[in-house]
This record gives sequence, structure tokens and C-alpha cells, in this order.
Amino acid sequence: MIQFSFGQEHSHDDHHDFKHFRVAALIGHAFSPEANTETSSFLLIPTFGLDIQYWFSHKWGIALKNDLEIAEYSVEDSSKDIKREYPFIMALPVLFSPWESSHFTFIAGPGIEIESHKNFSVMRLGVGSEFEVGNHWDFSPELIYDLKNGHINVLTFALGVGKRF
Repeated sequence: MIQFSFGQEHSHDDHHDFKHFRVAALIGHAFSPEANTETSSFLLIPTFGLDIQYWFSHKWGIALKNDLEIAEYSVEDSSKDIKREYPFIMALPVLFSPWESSHFTFIAGPGIEIESHKNFSVMRLGVGSEFEVGNHWDFSPELIYDLKNGHINVLTFALGVGKRF
């Protein structure tokens, strides 16, 4: 783009256009090989998520990632079955987006799964992407891996809609 300036030097500061906050609602499915019910050992668990992000710069941010699993199932823990009823996961990961031309974001951080029978610690790793659709709204697929209580593996694929402020 060519800009003409008459008399005054105008500088464009990208910092003013940069939106630090992002909120996204997500819907997805989780799979855990350790999860089972009385009738099935293969479960796809529906999930709803709400992410609240703060970006310090174009590359680094932090998030509060909240997920609700919409299912009742059991997992084996210390050689006994632990019942899970609509567990709620809260994680506080660091966000890293290494390439400005690409919209990939890497996610890593600790969390907790809150459930009435037993709470689990969570280590969350993942990757996501944002595709802007206009006016700071975006469409965002993500793939998340959770390690719960040190031995329960969960892989979640979610699609979200987000807004930057």
C-alpha cells in the first residue's frame, strides 16, 4: 500500500491494533482409552469449552481453559474403578504462537479436573489455530492432549468461535 504524507509524518503503530483479550466458546469430543461404561469400552465424550485468553504479545499469552465433559463413565485408578460424572476441567496453560504468518498456537500448562467422586490433576498440551472471519471474530479448531492423574490419557478435538477485544 502506498501512503502519501503532506507536511506531517504519520506512523502506524501496530500495538494499537493488537487485541490482547480473546474469548472463545468450543464444542468437541474427547476420547480416553481408559474410560468405559457398563456397555462400552470405546467412548466419545462430548465436551463444551470456554477459553479466556490474554496475549502479552503476538507470540506469548496465557489462558484459562474450561471444559465440561457431558458424560458419565468410569476410569481405572489404583486398580479400582473411579466413577466420573460430568467432570469439569480448569487449566491455566501458556500460549505460544511462534510464526506470525501462521496462526498456530501451542498450548501447555497445568490444571485440575473437578468431579464429586475424586479430583484429578491435569497436564494439558495442545495445538490450535485461528482463522479470522472478520471484525476480530474467528473460527478455531484445536487438538488437546490431557494427562489426568499421571496415567489417564485423553485426546480432545474441538471447534470454536472466538472474538478478540
